[in-house]
Amino acid sequence: MLREAKAAKLIEWFCKAAIRHAEAMENLQEEVSAAQVEDLDRFYAAVLREGALDLFLTLLDNEDVRVAGMAAVYAMREEPDRCREVLVRLSALPGLTGFRAQAALERWESGDWNK
Repeated sequence: MLREAKAAKLIEWFCKAAIRHAEAMENLQEEVSAAQVEDLDRFYAAVLREGALDLFLTLLDNEDVRVAGMAAVYAMREEPDRCREVLVRLSALPGLTGFRAQAALERWESGDWNK
């Protein structure tokens, strides 16, 4: 598989896992949610190994706020200014999306991100 095609596939899988994670959170399915986090961790690490961060960062502009928010959370260390902008925008949304974005911002600003 070509490197670009592999990176694109990893990013596609990340998007699907981000959506499944958000749905599991909404439905209070903790085990499903935790499994999706493991997948998200694995896909993001693979994207970085493939040197595809620039391609991954296009997800920050994804029309699906679940994908954009999760991409912002994962890329926060590599691109904090852009990711913070996304999270600030999403924190104004109602419901779980806004709440989770606000919680992520608070963790970042308090220095608890790595804990």
